[in-house]
Amino acid sequence: MKKINFNNPFLGGKEKSYIEDVFSRNFFQGNGHYTKHASKEIEKLISSKKILLTDSCTSALEICALLLRNWEQDQEIILPSYTFSSTASAFARAGYKIIFADVDPSDMMLDIEDVKSKITKKTSAIVIVHYGGLSCRTDLFKKLASERGLFLIEDAAQGFNSFHSEKALGTIGDLGCFSFHETKNIHAGLSGALSINNPIFNKRAEAIWERGTNRQELLRGNVDKYSWVEIGGSFYPTELQAAFLTAQLEEIHRNEKQRSDIFNGYIKTFEMLNIERINYLNPLDGNKFNFHAFWIIFHDESECEYVRTELVKEKIHAYIGYVPLHSSKVGNTMGYNSSDLPITEDYAKRLLRLPLHNKMKKEDSINISNSIKRLIVNFRNS
Repeated sequence: MKKINFNNPFLGGKEKSYIEDVFSRNFFQGNGHYTKHASKEIEKLISSKKILLTDSCTSALEICALLLRNWEQDQEIILPSYTFSSTASAFARAGYKIIFADVDPSDMMLDIEDVKSKITKKTSAIVIVHYGGLSCRTDLFKKLASERGLFLIEDAAQGFNSFHSEKALGTIGDLGCFSFHETKNIHAGLSGALSINNPIFNKRAEAIWERGTNRQELLRGNVDKYSWVEIGGSFYPTELQAAFLTAQLEEIHRNEKQRSDIFNGYIKTFEMLNIERINYLNPLDGNKFNFHAFWIIFHDESECEYVRTELVKEKIHAYIGYVPLHSSKVGNTMGYNSSDLPITEDYAKRLLRLPLHNKMKKEDSINISNSIKRLIVNFRNS
């Protein structure tokens, strides 16, 4: 079989010409023509009330952490251990105590009952992570946050242009964060966005985004000089990144159609193969899905690792999802150990993500699925 990378960055076709236009405009620093254009396009596409383009999803999460921070109080934040390090780091560096909760093995996203058990008087917010482009049980978490007087933050790094009950992921909670890293469906090499869904954050978020100043108020003519008004940072991308992203946004529907063909190749083949004692991603809830990822959960860790290593030998690069944060080196320094979240620890070792990108064809996903069936049979018969 030909070599199949886990990921190949998508190209829409107009990236170079838009970057050349940045040169002709002679404005590179950010928050110019293309930043404004891309932000408006995202707002229209997902019906967001306000988008701030950022240089990464990490930066969007860091803005959230600063928006909710009360420096005179001890604050806790509840989030899954099964996520990328940025989800926790953004809040840890702002002084929050990180409270990890277990996942529901049916979707590898936050278990709402475990979250309920960990809410205290110090809890400020719940951070839900939409894994693989699928929706967390957003309506239930929104209800819980409302009942307990908490903010709800969506880490929709992988969920751009996926929907839950006709609302885009990232636009349902108080704040939503997106990634446009090159491993995502559309990208700018490295970029992200913050969706501000609760208008109480509009003014402060803009100041934090603008290095902690009210410079945007000056540009709008509302003040005659600008000054330091928030603890902020340098969070927005350059115009080069924004121009690149603009080209990608124009081709998002073609992108998702190509990805859907590959995804459906996996689904239909695994349905036909009918392999016992495995589970695989099969979104049948009627929500719009962006086809970001496809994964399998194996019967045990040794079977998963055998299939992964054998696929690599066949030049098929499949990867695990996340190493749980609670059992990591940093998690240990926070007082956690691997036994604290048993479901997360167990299922993370059995999950394998398969290649899915626009350089693949539907027959590639069919062939990979058949290879996995053969390898599972070999392993179970050995």
